[in-house]
Amino acid sequence: MTLNEVLARFPNTYNTTWTEKVQAIQSPAIEQVISYALGPQGTNIHQAAKGWQISLGIENKSKIELVETPEIGLEKARELHDTGTLPIFWTCAVFARLYRLFFENPEALPFFFPYEMKLDEMQLASNPVKAGEIMELIGKKRDLLGVRVASHVSPAPLLNPLVEMGAEVVDAQSNAQAAEMCRDREVEACITTQAGQSLYELETLHIFGSPPMIFFGGITQSGANLLLQTRR
Repeated sequence: MTLNEVLARFPNTYNTTWTEKVQAIQSPAIEQVISYALGPQGTNIHQAAKGWQISLGIENKSKIELVETPEIGLEKARELHDTGTLPIFWTCAVFARLYRLFFENPEALPFFFPYEMKLDEMQLASNPVKAGEIMELIGKKRDLLGVRVASHVSPAPLLNPLVEMGAEVVDAQSNAQAAEMCRDREVEACITTQAGQSLYELETLHIFGSPPMIFFGGITQSGANLLLQTRR
């Protein structure tokens, strides 16, 4: 057994421009595009996947399946081998485990389709029953002991000033799940998106803003092979 048989290698990719990538995915040889995006409904990654489909004019042959983590999205993409179907798994530049997903899966190409989009307005939101109480505590500079704030690990540093005041950060799988936890009163507040705040009928306490973000549609080796076939 040789070392090449033991250790993985990154796949060879054909040299291609963005225009050639678009032409390939728009080709009739690609009958269906399935995107695996972080759910539940309302996450920035979900919105980016939808925006990407529209920007390429392929929404008529595309669908999105929501998953619990980007790693699960990659696994589902890897398992899909339907003829004419291109699976895409979605991440973003601030996904905390992105380096592991990249180096632990050298047969995949996580950055194949970059897509820039402003984040859906990031905000601190609360169940309306608790909103007044939280704002009063902050206004009077009282300890926030007992105030739990759900957040995905990536934007959680935005909460550092509240943590210094005694608040506790509770992990959520996504911004949308954080809003869901807040609606269900598992926590008193959350970091979420405007879509999450509206969908789960929360009250906005603070708006962080909508900075630009880079999202990535990744493909597996079988997806790369399918795209290559469109050039023949």
